[in-house]
Amino acid sequence: MATTENEKKFRAGELSNLLEISKKTLYSLEAQGFIPSVPRDWRGWRLYDNSHFRAIQEYQASKRKTH
Repeated sequence: MATTENEKKFRAGELSNLLEISKKTLYSLEAQGFIPSVPRDWRGWRLYDNSHFRAIQEYQASKRKTH
């Protein structure tokens, strides 16, 4: 999915709160390749978008199905 200028961007704390996971888990999901690589802003802060949000929701749903 191509991102647009108007698409909502989330910082790690915002996204982790929305998904009720820790920031450490969020970083781990990226490092392990469960979500796409996350671009960073000029400060080096990760900027997640809707595709990351959906990928994590899909990951969480798959984990619930296996347990």
